[in-house]
Amino acid sequence: MTDRHSDLSGLPRWHPSPLVRSAITTIRALGWSVMAVSDACSCASPECEPPDCSFAYTSGLHLGPIPELAVYGLDARTAQAVLNELVDVLRWRDWRTLVEHEIEFTIDSIDSTLRLIELVDKSDLLITNELFPDAAFLQVVWADDDGSYPWEADYSLAPHAQFIKGVQGAAQRTDPRYISRSTGPNRAQRRKRKR
Repeated sequence: MTDRHSDLSGLPRWHPSPLVRSAITTIRALGWSVMAVSDACSCASPECEPPDCSFAYTSGLHLGPIPELAVYGLDARTAQAVLNELVDVLRWRDWRTLVEHEIEFTIDSIDSTLRLIELVDKSDLLITNELFPDAAFLQVVWADDDGSYPWEADYSLAPHAQFIKGVQGAAQRTDPRYISRSTGPNRAQRRKRKR
């Protein structure tokens, strides 16, 4: 049996963590994987702590023309459906235009308008950070019942209902960001050079 994505460059062939290995297998078979994190624990370990806000994210999309996606505040099943449907939408709509012009759009998986913003804080997205530390991310933000977004004054939900981990609109940077594993000089070394 030949999988159609086995030649994806940048995808590790193996990883010591079983969760990461499972994601690698799914990415090779389907092109991307969706990881959902919620208060429902599959390992039944007493050490598991639920997140403050449920979320889901993709891994493997950036190997193609679409950045990785994340969504906060939805249950695992809905979040997975939203991300999978959004991948299909972004195959024929330009994500850059949606982000830059702050365009609202709808999909069938959720009864709410959506917007895409640049995700800056990727600390929750462990598997993708492990596999693709330099991947760009977009956050899918959903509106409340009145059509308001979390950064608007009339947003009716509590702040912990949907975390915002990115920037929208004019606050967004237009230059590319580069993430490097090298640490560079520390503060003491910089001070010493200035003397």
